[in-house]
Amino acid sequence: MRQNIWKRWKTTTSPSLYLKYGATLLLLLFSVLVVSCGGGATNANLGQPDVTVTINLGQGDGSPTPPLPGYTCSAWVTNTSPGMNNSSIIGVYAKFVHNVNGNPQGVSPAQGTATVLWAEGSVNVTANTTSDGLAIFPVSIANKSADLNKIVLVTIAFQGPQGVPPCNVTIDRAAFFTLVISTPNTKSTVPVGGSPTVNPPETVTATYSPTTIPSPTQSPKPCPTVKPLRTPTPCP
Repeated sequence: MRQNIWKRWKTTTSPSLYLKYGATLLLLLFSVLVVSCGGGATNANLGQPDVTVTINLGQGDGSPTPPLPGYTCSAWVTNTSPGMNNSSIIGVYAKFVHNVNGNPQGVSPAQGTATVLWAEGSVNVTANTTSDGLAIFPVSIANKSADLNKIVLVTIAFQGPQGVPPCNVTIDRAAFFTLVISTPNTKSTVPVGGSPTVNPPETVTATYSPTTIPSPTQSPKPCPTVKPLRTPTPCP
């Protein structure tokens, strides 16, 4: 009897049913393994405190912002690509200031010496500062074809009045320019320190000759013929 039941169950049970049973059993074993491992890790972390981060907003350990120096100077060129055909002199600007409570004040009178580092040698140009500490150095660029398309540096050395320390614009902060060839502009003339002169347009005066309209010629009317009066016949 048992053999018949076993044979019948064996023949009626499909392989897919075995696969389902095996997968269910494997899932059950995996769940038990995860629960056991997770419980051990939770128990191990119960005695450890939480990690905290402290941010110090104080400036005690940081480096303070350095104060401005008492005297500063700088140099620059407004047109860094001047044309050799347009002008023979360019202006190099420099300023010498005294920092008073963070406010710059011009140092005057002070003498400045600009050293132009050309390819064929250095040339010195001197100028004095104005009341706002500005000095303008006229640098000649005539006959400087050897320096065409080359960077030319200009350093400045200021010597102030008594009690004022000197100030230098060294080569690492020097003004610079590069000479280029440009086509001269012949349409307008720009004077130094002025505005371009524009020629006014020519005024054309038109002369109008009035046309005389001739008056129509009237045809003469013929005069009527006057009949002579008949002489009356005298009565006898």
